[in-house]
Amino acid sequence: MVRHRIRPYQDFAKPAEITKESVLRRIINSGKIQCRNTRSFLADSFQNGSSVAEASKTGEKRLSIRHTSRQDEIGRVWLKAMGSVTVIVVRIVLNIIRSSLKHYANLIAIAFCLVLLLFLCLESFADQKLIAIVKTEDFSSYTRALKGVKQVINQSQAGADFLEFTIPEEAAQRDSVLGEIKKRRPELIVTIGSKATDLVSRAIKEIPIVFSAVLNPVISGFVSTGEAPEGNLTGASLDVPLRIQLEKFKLIVPHLKSVGVLYTPETEPLIRQARSVSEDLGIKLVALSIESEKEIPSVLERLRDEVDGIWAVADPTIFTPQSTQFILLYTLRNGLPLMGLTPSFVQAGALFTLAPDYKDVGRQAGEMALEIISGKDPKHISISVPRMIYLYLNLKTANQINLKVSPDLVQVAKEVFE
Repeated sequence: MVRHRIRPYQDFAKPAEITKESVLRRIINSGKIQCRNTRSFLADSFQNGSSVAEASKTGEKRLSIRHTSRQDEIGRVWLKAMGSVTVIVVRIVLNIIRSSLKHYANLIAIAFCLVLLLFLCLESFADQKLIAIVKTEDFSSYTRALKGVKQVINQSQAGADFLEFTIPEEAAQRDSVLGEIKKRRPELIVTIGSKATDLVSRAIKEIPIVFSAVLNPVISGFVSTGEAPEGNLTGASLDVPLRIQLEKFKLIVPHLKSVGVLYTPETEPLIRQARSVSEDLGIKLVALSIESEKEIPSVLERLRDEVDGIWAVADPTIFTPQSTQFILLYTLRNGLPLMGLTPSFVQAGALFTLAPDYKDVGRQAGEMALEIISGKDPKHISISVPRMIYLYLNLKTANQINLKVSPDLVQVAKEVFE
């Protein structure tokens, strides 16, 4: 096959004779028709005596065939290009779908977590235990005990909602508050102090009660015994063990051989226990019973030359405001070391006292509350005694009664009054 080139423009400059062959040659050259040679094309075009017009049509037809072939080739290229584009588009769409699915999967996971969290929260709220806190006064010591109770319960996984009640002095309002406590039907009642414990324990028998900051719960009649309390009541007492009290008394007053104590029939059980402990420690206990505070001056006179110190026992008949002031002054004037009941006694002139940490006593009550919430019966929980005890000293009193206190004791004292 020979490809004919287009002749230069000047070849057509001179007029030439118009023949069939020249016409067809022009068609061939203008249409870029490929053929073996001119004559073969002419032979094909003018066979059987074809006219110039027919030849022109034939040339146009062949030109059209050639152009169609180019269009087919362009179409194939276009289809191939479109196929590549389609593949790319499909891949992009698939990636978008995958990303969307991942996004939706993340959204589904987040939604599931939120639903689960909501369920757990609802379950937690459903399991919330209602605990009533009851007190009669807002003493700072009671506030510390209450903080201890809440601290232990809040740090546990029990989950509790606290309702606080203050019982007023007026009987009608008091009954109203106690009625409201019954109506709310708490899981547990925590009482702060002896007065609140007395009122609640008398009025409510069907709900477990845990007391805190109560002195002498057995002598007060709240429980019959500290080891196995009966009924719906148990708790954390303020009672420093008798052995610890007498041991520390002997440590602070080294020459202590005998100790005097006043008591009434109400505190007689405590004196019986103290006799046994004092004998083990080699201390003579001189205990004198009285029936009213009017007997205090005469009884102290009897004790003055017989004992080396006075031990105070919490007894409401003996320690009234007036009698307390008299006892403090009498022991100071007569050089008798006095072991007081509270830090306020020491500040007022007693030589020393051993006082519990009220907040830790509250923690002990909180621990008992958790046991009851877990299903333990109050009567199977023993009354607790303080496990954190502080020493309070009055060095001014020590100097006045000519007693030298060991520097080691001064060092460990919680508070020293000078």
